[in-house]
Amino acid sequence: MYDTISEKEIAAGRKALMGGWESKARPNIIFIKAKGAKIWDKDGKEYIDCTSQAFALGVGACHPKVIKAAEEQLRSITHTTYGFDNIPLLLLSGKIASLAPGNLNRVNFCLSGGMAVEGAMKIALENRAPARYFITFEHGYHGRSFATMPASFTDPEESYPSYMENIIKLPEAYCYRCAYGLSYPSCKLRCATFIEDTIKRRVSGGVAGLIMEPVQGNGGQICFPQEFYQRVKEICTRNNVLLIWDEIQTAFGRVGRMFASELYNVVPDIITFGKGVSGGFPLSGFIAREDLKGFETARHAFTFAHSPVSLAAALATIEALQEEKLPERAERLGRYITGRLEKMKEKYPIIGDIRGPALAIGIELVKNRETKEPAIEEAYRVVNLGMERGVMFGITKYARMGNTLKIKPPLVITDDEVEKALSVFEECISRVS
Repeated sequence: MYDTISEKEIAAGRKALMGGWESKARPNIIFIKAKGAKIWDKDGKEYIDCTSQAFALGVGACHPKVIKAAEEQLRSITHTTYGFDNIPLLLLSGKIASLAPGNLNRVNFCLSGGMAVEGAMKIALENRAPARYFITFEHGYHGRSFATMPASFTDPEESYPSYMENIIKLPEAYCYRCAYGLSYPSCKLRCATFIEDTIKRRVSGGVAGLIMEPVQGNGGQICFPQEFYQRVKEICTRNNVLLIWDEIQTAFGRVGRMFASELYNVVPDIITFGKGVSGGFPLSGFIAREDLKGFETARHAFTFAHSPVSLAAALATIEALQEEKLPERAERLGRYITGRLEKMKEKYPIIGDIRGPALAIGIELVKNRETKEPAIEEAYRVVNLGMERGVMFGITKYARMGNTLKIKPPLVITDDEVEKALSVFEECISRVS
């Protein structure tokens, strides 16, 4: 389609584009085609994508079922505003409500994860007034809006003043780097105890909600002991605090289930979702308990939130996940990949910790296993070496702040592609070691 684009046009576009995420070391790669777990750049080089393009392509790039649904929808109606219903909107709302755990069956849509989290926060404020504070975790990530940036991990170069002063950050059960210098299980989950102490004794104004990722993505690909999930739920219930699970990255198959709630046997009060729900088309939202008060008129509405094309693509995405048993495939591949990585850990001391579950895999690199000094530059070298060898690995945080590599490919990645990716990963780890 763009075969005739000139270098001059490319240069003009780069000059005009104001980015907002990329690091200073961003490679000048232009992607033009993708299929499944593979993506090709303008020069024809092929890559195995172990990032699922920000973890949005759970069913892979250009899944035929998703493309067909979007094309058919494009021929009928492309846009209806939030004051009116359309058929994909009603079908998807019903479908998500039927899949969600417990009595979470009220669905709201928007276009970005940050807006979904903001919507969940609004619902918490509506239902727990006059309480006005939110608890989040130190390595949590919940978006880049003015409301969600203070709720996310701290960027030391942040130049914006905090536009929300009602966020309280607490240590989570990051057992590899315990904030209290303790070890699980002898710690008796001091971090959970501190959460309850904070709610009861350290907040003047009341806590409306606790926001957490069941598996922290951008903050370090961190998962917690099973007991921690249960304890946090109990603490929230006891203290009338709404538990909000940010499943933007984990929902719809990534952790081997449709929702991480199923994996950890906890039903929160609100779940946010996005990324993997719509096969690469823009869509996010949240699901809330049926007994929670909803929004008054115009409290949370967006012009393109009910885009029929994105909604139709999401219906097809869920259908593909179910028909092809992709959550189950993610669980199987995750066990295999982490098993291979554990063997690499025995050979390469730079690998400090390996975390799952399923295809939400993190590999934390350290300069020394005793001191656990983060190997940040080495992690970025692995990513760059992988790109040179045709495999895209993810990395936590941004602005050269993270030392955890991520292997989170599309759930449709083939066994041969997995083998090549792991082979390249070991080669890169060997080089930086």
